[in-house]
Amino acid sequence: MRRYFEAKDVANALKERLEAARKEAGDEIGRFYDPRRNALHAEDILEWHRLRKEMDELMSLATRWGRGGNIEDVADVADVAAVDAVGFLGTHAAAD
Repeated sequence: MRRYFEAKDVANALKERLEAARKEAGDEIGRFYDPRRNALHAEDILEWHRLRKEMDELMSLATRWGRGGNIEDVADVADVAAVDAVGFLGTHAAAD
């Protein structure tokens, strides 16, 4: 769960920066958060979505484990997310 809370902190900080930039630009929410229409912030928007997806997957694993399910056969979510991110973001998620 440590990785979940790390990802959550990063996602929240990123969202705060994006929202501040959106308000400063005076853009509508839909327009600003569309990475196809906002090239300036596209990487940050995609990174926020990647973090949220990773958090959802981690919470799903925690729920599965909490219900007595086996999660040993599941690939490390942080590693999977890092591989997915390399192609378009050039970043790596830290695996715990």
